[in-house]
Amino acid sequence: MVEPYRFSVTESAERIRDGRLTPTELVESLLSRIAELEPRLDAWVTVDTEGALKSAKTLTREAAARNLRGPLHGIPVGIKDIFNTKGLRTTMGSPLFSNYVPESDARIVERLREAGAIILGKTETTEFAYLDPAPTKNPWNIEYTPGGSSSGSAAAVASRMCPLAFGTQTGGSITRPASFCGVPAIKPTHGLLSNEGVYPQSWTLDHIGFMARSVGDLSTTLQALTGMESMKPMRKPRIGLPATYFNEVGAADVIRNYSETAEKLRRNGANVVELELPESFRVVHPSHRIIMFAEAAAVHESKFRESPSSYRPNIQGEVYSGLIIPSSTYLRAQRIRGIFRREMLSAMYGIDALLTPATITPPLKGLTSTGDAAFNVPWSFTGLPTVNIPSGLNEEGLPLGVQLIGRPYGEVSLLGVASWCEKVLHFTVEPPLD
Repeated sequence: MVEPYRFSVTESAERIRDGRLTPTELVESLLSRIAELEPRLDAWVTVDTEGALKSAKTLTREAAARNLRGPLHGIPVGIKDIFNTKGLRTTMGSPLFSNYVPESDARIVERLREAGAIILGKTETTEFAYLDPAPTKNPWNIEYTPGGSSSGSAAAVASRMCPLAFGTQTGGSITRPASFCGVPAIKPTHGLLSNEGVYPQSWTLDHIGFMARSVGDLSTTLQALTGMESMKPMRKPRIGLPATYFNEVGAADVIRNYSETAEKLRRNGANVVELELPESFRVVHPSHRIIMFAEAAAVHESKFRESPSSYRPNIQGEVYSGLIIPSSTYLRAQRIRGIFRREMLSAMYGIDALLTPATITPPLKGLTSTGDAAFNVPWSFTGLPTVNIPSGLNEEGLPLGVQLIGRPYGEVSLLGVASWCEKVLHFTVEPPLD
């Protein structure tokens, strides 16, 4: 018999709907899985055993009475520890918030509860969702980073400790850990999912997104949260490949996998075309950094002036840098952002999605760095939606991924392309944990 912790969102929902599985059975199975693996992986700050079981019992009774709240009814979810959760400690990965217990839920957590999801607990994050690493290890090899800042969410989904987990991305904090841990993920269009009640890193760059076991799971979850129509796999999509930059700066095994992936999609019927990046791409990365640093400094200024030593080195450097950025420089960066977004959308005319490597390197050995967000920054800068798809393993047996980029609010179409690609790539390998 297959243990319930192995079921995806879609599989769990189907079994709950037809009575073959109860939310209580699913939660109990996942709690056992957490008890087994958490000492090795450190994916969770807090596991809400009592609260999750209480919610599961209520949702089990509702399911027995055929009173289902939707496709997420009874689905356990991990929540990055910068989302406010009513009555449940929310630390931001910082000693400044080590005992903070919010009085209300973040809007997205509230929406999840309304949809019937069960909050299983809070997943590890880098400090204030920046670069200083969380203690989480990569399930594929505990000597390697899982990426960040949504470290715990990616590791928890990859290791089958939960079927769905939420994170945030300001630079590459959903796509990179999802790629490093070998799981699908979506970063929707900026603002599609509310970040009310989520501790900000950079107001105009922060995205809410999530990781799951399949592209179908991503579609089901987005549909439940937004009311969007369900995606339909697209036959023979037209996919654009950037002609420069990504192939020039990516690590050798990343680029090899990217080239092989593009060729496999082409052989299976995709119309793969080369695409020129606009001239404004040259200043995307410094402009993104200016905006992120200036807004982070505004977020942290008062607490930082009171106690700078309470901040770890990377976030200290970010705030110090942001405090000295002139307003004219910040505004110029925002203007460049608008120009690049317009030019990028023009460059993407006539294609269904843009395809790039998901990360500049494979997962890095050691837990002192979460990796480089360079390949994700342009799409956080523009706010365009992205989907990560696992696409292979390197020689060390570590996951590699590709990302698909779509148009604003084009998630249904983008997920359709991603679903087609997922079927072609057929990545079914799991971390060697059992």
